[in-house]
Amino acid sequence: MPFSNLSGDPEQEFFADGLAEDIITTLSKLSGLRVIARNSSFIYKGRVADVRDVARQLGVRHVLEGSVRRSGSRIRISVQLINGRSGSPIWAERYDRTIEDIFAVQDEITLVLATELQVSLTEGEQARLQYTTTSNVEAWTQWVQGLSYYRQAVTKENCGRALPHWEKALALDPDSAALNGMLGLLHYVDARFGWWDARETALHKARSYADKALELDSESAVAFTTSSLVLLLEGRFDEAAAHARKAVELAPGSADAASFASFVFASSGLPEKAIVYSERATKLSPKYPGYYLGHLGHAYRLAGHFENAIAAFKAYEARNPGFGLVDLVIAYCQSGHPDLAEQTATRLLSRHPDFTIRRWASTQIRHDPTQLEAEKAALRSSGLPPGDETAHETTSART
Repeated sequence: MPFSNLSGDPEQEFFADGLAEDIITTLSKLSGLRVIARNSSFIYKGRVADVRDVARQLGVRHVLEGSVRRSGSRIRISVQLINGRSGSPIWAERYDRTIEDIFAVQDEITLVLATELQVSLTEGEQARLQYTTTSNVEAWTQWVQGLSYYRQAVTKENCGRALPHWEKALALDPDSAALNGMLGLLHYVDARFGWWDARETALHKARSYADKALELDSESAVAFTTSSLVLLLEGRFDEAAAHARKAVELAPGSADAASFASFVFASSGLPEKAIVYSERATKLSPKYPGYYLGHLGHAYRLAGHFENAIAAFKAYEARNPGFGLVDLVIAYCQSGHPDLAEQTATRLLSRHPDFTIRRWASTQIRHDPTQLEAEKAALRSSGLPPGDETAHETTSART
């Protein structure tokens, strides 16, 4: 659950959120646990909820809740593990430490949780429990501040706000694989959507950060996820799929790793396998973010399961108005519903009046180029404007 901020300072919200997210991320590396993703558990932030109701709604047997109070260099962290069926506490602890001890506290919490839940740890999984994002307190503070923006809708504005915080964090701890990996992810998004740098410049930055992350930690799921996406943009489809698969192996409980793997597999010409990863992601995060539906619909559509694809993209658009409409136009057109395709195209232009087929196509990655040509033809037949050769800018990564 999101940890409560008892500091009386709204600025410390990111600190409490970052602590909870880091514990989730560490636990997601263990194959013996099914850990609900932050996207789902954090919907209860700021709400009074019965633990038994939460457990039932998320389909879990145990709930970890806690609170954080920070005063200067001192922190007090209280946590308790609760039986989701009875609501009774299983384990509780309070840590009164200095801020420099926060990483040791996180390690202790995750190790105790694994023990209390009787997870059988191999030597490799025991090593993965150790906290690895950064060992620098100031860098960690910048990291979680950036994370507070990144975890909002993935847009040019939000990613732009996260970028300087993560750059500062990496400057403080250049040997952090996780920080290198996440910075690489931002530059991958930039390379794909043309937000800040020229495409080749952004792609070079993304590749450099991904390579550095892999060099620093060959067991980092974040590094492999970023590398898979960069390889995808480079047209190295087999390697992209291999790296995406490795990311999921290293973090079997990570919904994000599974959802990104779905996107990589679908774009690499393996949509049926992509469906498996997307369905896995939605199980790991029952209250998943809207873009998971985009990845799921993408996989369904490229696999030719148009009815399922249409349902996924309609759900995506219902949750995030204006999103998923391009794929919905294509799915309607390719499944023999030209009237619905044209109606959706009209709605798309009302939401995104600057949309052009050429701009959209510049953000797409297909193992089979003829597939993209067929999709562009479907969009043209639905009345969408082709656009000019120079257009390459959008404010959202999920249109």
